Amino acid sequence: GSRHGGLLWQSAVMMATANGVDTQPVLRGVWVLENILGMPTPEPPKDVPALTPDVRGATTPRELLAKHTADARCASCHKSIDPLGFVLENFDPVGRWRTKWPEINKPIDTAAILPDGTAINDVGELKSWLLENPDLFSSCLSEKLMTYATGRKPNYAERDELEAIVKANRANGSGFQDLIIALIQSKTFQT
Repeated sequence: GSRHGGLLWQSAVMMATANGVDTQPVLRGVWVLENILGMPTPEPPKDVPALTPDVRGATTPRELLAKHTADARCASCHKSIDPLGFVLENFDPVGRWRTKWPEINKPIDTAAILPDGTAINDVGELKSWLLENPDLFSSCLSEKLMTYATGRKPNYAERDELEAIVKANRANGSGFQDLIIALIQSKTFQT
């Protein structure tokens, strides 16, 4: 239930997903999707501007992105990206906690709907959701470890083997060390 601790809340992650001055909820959302949940995002369409030119009245990143995602071409991807970024907005660009937007003194709204439809209000609820759904992270981690170990992305059959390893590891109540051993003993790794 704490807002501290864990990989996501590391200052390095917060800094890598900011521009040095402001937070970037889209960058943070993409990072979580790709590096924690294993759900890569497609490239934005080439004919869509970075931000909608008419952003009058928008004072927070959420308001700015709401104007941008009014375009259906943008909304389809931003529907899964932005909520994961918004829930991390209490962390400033270097990971310090804040409850209000600097300069405009508005409260930060971190409520979000996750890709599976779960409504959350803050990072504590995101952490709880991640703990209740460990296979997403385990699958993502396993694929990244196998990619690093073999020097290439796993193919379709190899991803099936990785999923089976993740499920067996969870069913046995095993931890990270057992997951590593299972990956090393896999057909994918050994061949």
